[in-house]
Formats: sequence, structure tokens, C-alpha cells
Amino acid sequence: MMDLFSEVHGLYYQMIQDILQKAHKQPLTKQQVCGLLQEKGFQETFYNLAPRLLEETMDSYHLLIQHHKGYQSILDAEPITLMTHLEKMWLKSMLSDKRINLFFDSQDMASLETALEDTETLYDDDSIITVGQANDGDPFSDGLYREHFQKICYGITHKKLLQITYLNAKGVTKWSSYAPHRLEYSIKDDKFRLNAVQINQDKLLYFSKINVARILQVTIMEDATYPTDMDTFISSHKKKEPIEMVLTNERQGFERCFIHLSNYERNTEYDDETGTCRIKLYYYDVDEPELIILLLSYGPVLKVLGPPSFKAKMQERILRQKELFLHHNQWND
Repeated sequence: MMDLFSEVHGLYYQMIQDILQKAHKQPLTKQQVCGLLQEKGFQETFYNLAPRLLEETMDSYHLLIQHHKGYQSILDAEPITLMTHLEKMWLKSMLSDKRINLFFDSQDMASLETALEDTETLYDDDSIITVGQANDGDPFSDGLYREHFQKICYGITHKKLLQITYLNAKGVTKWSSYAPHRLEYSIKDDKFRLNAVQINQDKLLYFSKINVARILQVTIMEDATYPTDMDTFISSHKKKEPIEMVLTNERQGFERCFIHLSNYERNTEYDDETGTCRIKLYYYDVDEPELIILLLSYGPVLKVLGPPSFKAKMQERILRQKELFLHHNQWND
């Protein structure tokens, strides 16, 4: 049976690796080595490890060399974090994921595949079954989609403004400058969306969510200044009151709901007596129309408790659908 745990994740191993990394960059004094052991270890760690690291005896590890400047790593290069066989198998399985090439360039992918060519996969695609997923997910293997995705990732990590041209929900071409905030993935829709703030002349205008598949062009604005108050602006668009609801497990309600709401921040408590889950869902004003439709789709397995303003909008939606249904049937008669 494969070992689930490995010594490379143990505290002593991690501490010694940290010391070797620091001692590779510059020599450490005896006091610094002892300080690291006392800071990160258990009460007995200092007495167990200090002699093995600092003394030259038969029982020593011989990992540090002492000279006039202090203790230096015996290794020629900085130590790297080792991967267990189980972790390599997991990574090999991840390489078969249809979305993985979005996060690496072709050279990185080739290097990973070569490094893991003799490693078995931990699982295959058939091992995971996604329930209720849409059939019209994003074209993850498309070259232009991948180019847009990686430019967005660059903008997020390097805090660069992006000029984006895209098709809105009505099929109308739009373009503007955006400060990218993060990417979110919906398991239900099998799509990525960019969370960004629209900007005009250094002024923050709207918090928006753009489907990556609808983007026609992305240009990185290298010389533009990324706003410093992004987090404050985005937080101002977060609803003050979460949606509170009770969910039953009828018709696989738990599985359906938790998959479909996986891209939202939420707190969940399970009630053993009633067999229900009480959920608090946190969201932004831009999410509200989509959430109303989604929560109504669960039918009687989900009951929305509040806030009153959100409940009123759900009731209004139901009445509007009822009127449309009656009007349609009247014309059919």
C-alpha cells in the first residue's frame, strides 16, 4: 500500500531544509541556527537537532560546514522542496486536465511531461463525475482563448491594466480599460469569468464580471497605473447582508447546490436533527440577477430566509414568470 504521509513533510525535515536554504545564501552563526530550532521546533527539538547539525561527531548529519564567517550549507545549490511519489502521481493526473495548459506555456508543459514520463497517474478523467455540468463550457484548448487567459493572469499577478474588447450578453461588441482583480471558475457552467473594475481616466467606475470566452481581444497597458484602492472599491460592491437559506438533501440537493455555488463565498452548518444545511451566501451586486435564477431552479429543496429585499426580488420574479405563463396559455387557447 502506498504511504499517504512522508518524512519530507515532517517538522524536522522542514526545519533542516529551512536552515540549509538560509545557510546557502549566507553563513549563519551558531546563535542563528539555535534560534531557528527553538523558534520552529518542539521543546526537545533544540537538544536533539543542535548537536547533530553543529558538532563534528559520528552521529552528526554533516550538512553544515563551519568556517570563520559561520556555518554554511554543504550543498552546492540551494535545496529544493522534494516531491513524494504520491505527489508526482497527482501532478501527472493534473497534466491531463483540459484546463491545465491555460496556466503554463508550451515549454513548461513539455518539461513537466518529460519529468513525469515514468510516473503513473493517480487517477484518470473517468474517476471524476461532475453532476449537472453544462455542455457548452469554455474552449480551453483554443489558442486565442489561451492567449487571452494568460494575458489576464499576467495582468492580475503584475497589477497591469488591460484594454479588453468583448461581446456582452446581447452580442454587442464593447471595449474599455479594466483593472483585473481575479479569475473565478464555475463548475456548473464550466466557464471562467474575469472579475475586474472598469476604469476611465484613472477613475474607478464599475465592478464587472466578463466571460473569458466572450473576449475578442486583450491588450496589456504596460505604462498605465494600477489603482491602489481596488480592494476598497470592490468591497463596497459586496452586499452587506448574506443570503440565508435552508437546504434539504431531497433530489441530491446538497450535491447540486454545493457544486453550483462553489465559486461563491459561503458558510454552511449542518443540522443533525433536521438533516438540513443552513447556508449564508456572500455575494456582490453584479451577482444578484444570476443568483435569483439559480436559487429558484432548486425548487422546494431550498428555502430562502432572507434578507427581505432579496426575497422580494425572488417573489417578483416568480409572479412575472406566472403572468407570462398565463398570457402564453391564453393566446394558445
